[in-house]
Amino acid sequence: MFLGVFFGGFWWWRKGKEEGLEEEVLIDAWLIMGVAGLLGGRLGHILLNWNWFSGSWYKMIFLTKYPGLNYEFGWLAALIGLVWFSRKQGWKIWQILEMSVSSWLMVEIFGWLGAFLAGSSQGTQVAGWWAINGRWPVQLMWAVGLILLFLLVKKWEKEYRTFEWYKQENNEAELGFINAIYLMGLGILKLGLGFITEDSKFSQWFGIALIVSGGLILLIRSGKLKQLVKTKPVLKTVSLKPKLLRKKRGFDFK
Repeated sequence: MFLGVFFGGFWWWRKGKEEGLEEEVLIDAWLIMGVAGLLGGRLGHILLNWNWFSGSWYKMIFLTKYPGLNYEFGWLAALIGLVWFSRKQGWKIWQILEMSVSSWLMVEIFGWLGAFLAGSSQGTQVAGWWAINGRWPVQLMWAVGLILLFLLVKKWEKEYRTFEWYKQENNEAELGFINAIYLMGLGILKLGLGFITEDSKFSQWFGIALIVSGGLILLIRSGKLKQLVKTKPVLKTVSLKPKLLRKKRGFDFK
């Protein structure tokens, strides 16, 4: 996790400098995301394992003696921290969110490698040559999947502005494409690998939410959603009573 935060932070700093953002503010933003993610991940782990903690503040606070972080809660808390800080600084939200994707992926790649070394988030039991200690090596599969997603994001962040299907009638492509791809890719990994991971029901539902969110962002930012809901204008016809219609034509008989 330390290596992930270090390399992810370096990538975040480099991308921010390219966008013309102040160095000190970038570091502050990364620290806020890290602290928010840590607190959110710990809180989520406590809530989902409340019976084990038994209301003991000692177990809740001492992370090194009673380790455990929840991925989904930590991810959401870091996102909220980033959005809050970006609004406070007056940054463009979509620009910052798109800039942060590669950094987040680095943290996640190293995080899953750390989970493999720690023996957490284990896969279900299986018999086969690919098994490690009789279980699916889901942590390594996560790391490989995220590396492929990282390479795809790096490739498309230079090309998506030329995608005609995404630009539609706009003169230039709207920001948000990379965020949509990241969310859908992450959601697919969570949903798919959840079938071979122990205690993954919550994670799979979270994955479905990510896929839907990514799809909506893609539809909204590309303008396709407007096209889907757009309807042809309906001409309203005015219905006049027969007697009133006759008067308008110069007649006055029954």
